[in-house]
Amino acid sequence: MSDAQARVYQEKADAYDALINAEDADEALASVVREWLPEGAVALDVGAGTGRLSRIVGARASRLHLVDRAAPMLEIARRHLSQAGVPFSIHHADARSLPFPDASVDVAMAGWVFGHFRHWMPEGWREEVDAALSEMRRVVRPGGALMVIETLGTGHETPRVHPGMDEYFAHLEHAHGLSRRWVRTDYVFPDVEAAARICGEFFGPALVAQIRERAWARVPECTAIFTGTL
Repeated sequence: MSDAQARVYQEKADAYDALINAEDADEALASVVREWLPEGAVALDVGAGTGRLSRIVGARASRLHLVDRAAPMLEIARRHLSQAGVPFSIHHADARSLPFPDASVDVAMAGWVFGHFRHWMPEGWREEVDAALSEMRRVVRPGGALMVIETLGTGHETPRVHPGMDEYFAHLEHAHGLSRRWVRTDYVFPDVEAAARICGEFFGPALVAQIRERAWARVPECTAIFTGTL
């Protein structure tokens, strides 16, 4: 990962939280995740960021474990979850070396994490993805489940074609046996300027221009959900 990429998660945690809080306005993703998670499961959130997935599963879990490399993101997650009434633990660690014993959780989920490997590690991304998924499988009990969530395009009304990411998605399906579906997870902002300002922090000027040109306070987003069982 470059220094600039690392700084995004170290220095823009609050802005990132504002962005993700606007996504999935119709709760299409939230509905899928809650249906997937067994009632009373011990859940692991890998690359948890500000705790978005942990907040979605909420009281369905009996306990939540959150792992991320960016301590500022985890501090925001801690604030959110301290009000949720679900026992949780926070771990400043790497997805490829999880600080948990074998077979210690019921489900492991990773949202918007491993797709970055495809860009940050273009020469060895498969090995890095394999290492992270191997760790997830190691800590999940027999009969448990995995979920990987990735973007299919911000500003796209249907899944975009992206050769690099499509190659990664095929790897999840063929090398790891995960099943794929997708849903719309649009962002909804108070107005067009809020959409341009918040999205501009992360997606750059081309999307900002598109938001203003189309007067989008609702910015389309497509999201892939990959699931599998052990």
